[in-house]
Amino acid sequence: MAKHRRCGLFLLGAGMGAAVGMLLAPKSGKDIRRELFGGSMDVTVEPGTDADIPRTQDESSQEDLKARIEETSARLKAEIETQQEEDGEAGGEE
Repeated sequence: MAKHRRCGLFLLGAGMGAAVGMLLAPKSGKDIRRELFGGSMDVTVEPGTDADIPRTQDESSQEDLKARIEETSARLKAEIETQQEEDGEAGGEE
């Protein structure tokens, strides 16, 4: 029950923080209302922006990211195993 209360209080605080942030934002009320309720949702792509990058480059970036994640994962697993072995050896010496 206490866990639910803390979660509810957190959400309440987050909502209040967002509201205060909107009120103190350096924009006029009209601009904020337009963003919140009536803002235009059309997306335009300007030439030369990141959205203009060809799909093939995006796909190669994804492959590079996957490879880096796999390398990092393997390195971390090896470091964890080494640390566990060292901890096991140190525990046996006592």
